[in-house]
Amino acid sequence: MVQAFGWLNRPDVFTFRFASASRFLWHYLPSVMTINSPKVLKSRFVKSADGTEIYADAAGNCSPSVPVIVMIPGFSMVKAAFDPIFEDPKWTSNAFLVRYDPRGHGRSGKPLNDESWESRCISQDFEAVCQEFGVTEAFVMGWSLGAAHFVDIASYNTSVSISGFITVEGALCVDQATIFRISTPESFSVLAGLMQTTDVDAFQQGSLNFISWLSDRLPPDLYRALLEGVILVPRALATKFISRTHNMDAMIKKAQSGQIELLLITGRRDKLVNATAVKAVYEEIGWKNYVYQHLDDGDHMPWLSVPDEFRETVLQWARERNGRV
Repeated sequence: MVQAFGWLNRPDVFTFRFASASRFLWHYLPSVMTINSPKVLKSRFVKSADGTEIYADAAGNCSPSVPVIVMIPGFSMVKAAFDPIFEDPKWTSNAFLVRYDPRGHGRSGKPLNDESWESRCISQDFEAVCQEFGVTEAFVMGWSLGAAHFVDIASYNTSVSISGFITVEGALCVDQATIFRISTPESFSVLAGLMQTTDVDAFQQGSLNFISWLSDRLPPDLYRALLEGVILVPRALATKFISRTHNMDAMIKKAQSGQIELLLITGRRDKLVNATAVKAVYEEIGWKNYVYQHLDDGDHMPWLSVPDEFRETVLQWARERNGRV
């Protein structure tokens, strides 16, 4: 008997995934059904449970044999940060990729009331985006502060089976003591500028420094897109990104019991995050199924600084675990 799993049926993608016992059947489908050809699903606004619009898109291989990876950008960043990944056929041929601007960022909604920043809302954004693209099983890749969304997803997500978490130079949670612990001196100076509400010059300089320190290999077009993302964040929201509260108990329980696997990636050339401190923070909670990869030439955006090494690290780890859930 064929067991369905993975993605929901949707007309805009080949979304019916089969259990491993039936995967060989794909080889005998008519050639007109090019499920292995990368598809691009254009950006669109997706309504979260509370009505907040989340800006998202997807691209990649719709075959049941490849992993689905949902990518979440970090503090004041936008989904365009992942453009080099989404434009790389070595990625899109080997995975189905989803990304979105988190609430408060980019073109997504920017609610100011405290209720809109509860942990449940962050998880509901993730679920709404996954539902839009027919995803019911996925790896979640959080970059920088985007990795803190793992806490919310582990606590409240009910509709998406999590194949594993991938944290790239990531914060374990939204906790100021933890954020300060893993930050470099450059990060402190950047945050001081980005949090400015009265000194325009300090905010401008902090924004420019922040983008410049992400990577030495940042292309001009992407530099401008990320700078625009910083500017789009209302000053009243900037502090909410690092002051909202969430409970880590559910994630810690799943981490310590081995329910959720983790790939942690850091880079020696990262100017914003202390790799040693990040590793220590994750190890201290006792993550049972945990793989650590330190990239000698990696910076805060390793898909730019060491694109081949980063891609192979992520895809190999995901391929080995795809379909286990």
